[in-house]
Amino acid sequence: MPHINDRIILRAWRHRGETGRIHYMAAKAGGGERHLYVDEGSALYTVLEGHLLAMGYTGPASDSADDE
Repeated sequence: MPHINDRIILRAWRHRGETGRIHYMAAKAGGGERHLYVDEGSALYTVLEGHLLAMGYTGPASDSADDE
């Protein structure tokens, strides 16, 4: 089975107060990066969510921090 050595998704995160969406940076073929997002229900969302949880990422602080 061939291995893919090039990383396509460089990083992923959630925005504060935003549920059901994961943002990520993808490498562009010609160089550079592109900011994209995926919504809950997508197969890619499931993969990214599992990876983030495995890394111990719980997301940004809740909106309640902004209310103080």
